[in-house]
Amino acid sequence: MDSGMRILPIAFTPHVATVAAWLHAEWWAEDGWKLEDTIRFLREAEGPAAPCCFVAEEEGCPLGTATFDTEDLPSRRDLSPWLASVLVAPAHRRRGVASALVAHVEQAARRQGHRRLWLFTGDCAPFYAARGWAKAGMEEWRGRPVTLMAKDLA
Repeated sequence: MDSGMRILPIAFTPHVATVAAWLHAEWWAEDGWKLEDTIRFLREAEGPAAPCCFVAEEEGCPLGTATFDTEDLPSRRDLSPWLASVLVAPAHRRRGVASALVAHVEQAARRQGHRRLWLFTGDCAPFYAARGWAKAGMEEWRGRPVTLMAKDLA
């Protein structure tokens, strides 16, 4: 992680519109969200309890985002809370930003008293496994197989 990087709840930064555009283009539009709904969610997801959306920034520039959420996978509404929507801008990848965001959400969940955190991923299971996450099964999202993963926080 870069020493000048900070991770903050996005609601308290000027990056809401930028990050909303990233998330909307990457996933949320396909899930049926309107851009204005994405912006509203980010403004309201201020924490400290889920939902809370975080942004990593450096010198006033947003680098990436991750969300501590109450639900993420429609087929598994029985599981909560979730690490969701981890996304780093292409120009800032391979600098430890995603790892720092994941660790930050894990810590946020721990501070709220949660003992386990969930996520699902299409193709990044090795990234999460290298950070202590364990495969918990296979699910389907948008008609495609995804890996369900969990991390014990105790």
